[in-house]
Amino acid sequence: MLDDIVRGYAVAVAESAVLDGSISTVADEIELFSRTLIASEPLRLALTDPGLATVERRGIVADLLVDRSLPATADLVSFVVRVVRAGDVPVTVAAAEGLLAHSAPSAEVLLDAEAPAGRVGARERIRGYSERVLQEITEPAALDAVEDELFRFARVLEDNPELRRVLEDTNFALSARIDVLSDLIASHVKPATLRLCSYVLRAGRLRNLVGTYDWLVELVAEERGRRIADVRSCVPLSDDEQQRLAQALRRLVGREVEVRVIIDDSVVGGIMISTGDLFIDGTVRLRFERLRDQFAQQV
Repeated sequence: MLDDIVRGYAVAVAESAVLDGSISTVADEIELFSRTLIASEPLRLALTDPGLATVERRGIVADLLVDRSLPATADLVSFVVRVVRAGDVPVTVAAAEGLLAHSAPSAEVLLDAEAPAGRVGARERIRGYSERVLQEITEPAALDAVEDELFRFARVLEDNPELRRVLEDTNFALSARIDVLSDLIASHVKPATLRLCSYVLRAGRLRNLVGTYDWLVELVAEERGRRIADVRSCVPLSDDEQQRLAQALRRLVGREVEVRVIIDDSVVGGIMISTGDLFIDGTVRLRFERLRDQFAQQV
């Protein structure tokens, strides 16, 4: 069974893959990775080892899948490694493969793909779904536009209780409520905004529809933070070094990032990287502290 946050992310991957015609390829690649994970004991032990840092396990996924599979495949597996317990990675990957394998050749059929969810589960699904939809946006200006459109739609709902009642009323068919939403905003917003607004209705029961759309605005702001990588170094990095670092981070986090170098005299050799929820300490100071701790345990 899929965790709700992974289900939301996987549904967004499936939707996009259906629309661009790659659904069969992504499903086959996830199936192959799932079988490899079961068959290869070293790989399984590495990805299920809770003592191995998440960034290291995601690095293993990047080494195996980036440039050898579609980006959506690598991104989905990396997401699973990041959000579920290490021991649950194999079963979660297998469950995600099942969802993709059963995705119909028509995106509309995915409307019925969601099992019932309570309020907490619905929020988690929206978080996972929104992360993938926003991840697919490459232009910063487009991300800003989606944030603005979500905010404005939340205000429209806030000011129109009758519209809010229609969209919240589960006595109306889901497809009918989505049609109402689409008729209202489709021609005025970006496709990503329409996808996010529609998925809120699909995800499950929600206590506060306006509050949920306002929360989506906050998720867009979080995504913007993931696009910037703060790199602390005691010396400047060359353009080539910054470019290679940006490429390496793209492999890890599944999105384009802008490297922002901060000269920090307290960094002793190497660099420290922070982007979104990813933190990498590659400094000499860290290695010294680890050696010191090892020495202290031996005396």
